[in-house]
Amino acid sequence: MEQPTMPAPVHARPTISFRRHGHGPARVLLLHALTGSPDAADRADSTATVKGWWSPLFASGAPLAQEACTVWTPRLPDPEGVTARDLAASLAAWIESEDLRFDLLVGGSLGGMVALELAVQAPLRFASVAVIGCGGRSDAWVRGHVHAERRILESPLGDKEAIALARRFAMLTFRAPHGLDTRFADGGIEAWLDHHGTALAARFTRARYHALLGAMASHDLGRGRGGLVAALKELACPLHVLGIDTDSLFAPALIRELAEAARRAGCFGSLRWLHSPHGHDAFLLEWPQVAAWLDYLLALAPHAEIP
Repeated sequence: MEQPTMPAPVHARPTISFRRHGHGPARVLLLHALTGSPDAADRADSTATVKGWWSPLFASGAPLAQEACTVWTPRLPDPEGVTARDLAASLAAWIESEDLRFDLLVGGSLGGMVALELAVQAPLRFASVAVIGCGGRSDAWVRGHVHAERRILESPLGDKEAIALARRFAMLTFRAPHGLDTRFADGGIEAWLDHHGTALAARFTRARYHALLGAMASHDLGRGRGGLVAALKELACPLHVLGIDTDSLFAPALIRELAEAARRAGCFGSLRWLHSPHGHDAFLLEWPQVAAWLDYLLALAPHAEIP
């Protein structure tokens, strides 16, 4: 897999840090999910290669290859009590301060929630917006899962134990029954869950996990704006939605609700589906399908006029 010619440095701002990858003409703002980071692409540090969470999509010839795109991946802030709307406001202020414009704004899961808010708050900064695996609101099912995870994090357990336990629970919502049974029909799911719990505890803080879960539960684009359709009328660009047919966290009905609201608001771009046995995490696993979708989006988006 192709590496950036030079390591992509983290650029500090008052409230936002980010990585910038590539030098291509298409300008993309990519927002990470709940436990993601600015490292969407692979990068080399002083001792090893840091694996990016979307690294296959940055390979040579892939949609986000460095010769095709310049991709900004900010780190979502994590103060306690932050909402998805607050996260978008922080990004909007950063974008305004840097006078940035993008051909495409894209985010998955929590990143998609923040992307929707950002497209409403800074509509003239984006030529197109695309979200994966999220609706226009977090329903009771999503909020219930978040509440259970946050209760674990609020327990007397030590930091690593609490993070690991919450992550084990979460992994079952990020996947789907058929995919898990196919992989673990003869056993091994317990070790797999333990591995993911330990891995997150090694790289994440309890406070960040708790705060960003709260942001996920807060998501309701139409709240205080007259409803979802009215909120989407604030967009100045088309909205593209990618659902996951086996998603057990953001059910397909919520995806269709968002797409139908976009139609009624006059900003509907497209509704497409990932077909996968893997559930919500399919956007981190089904590389050919995600790549085809990004190719489609980038072919549609005119390059932003950048002074």
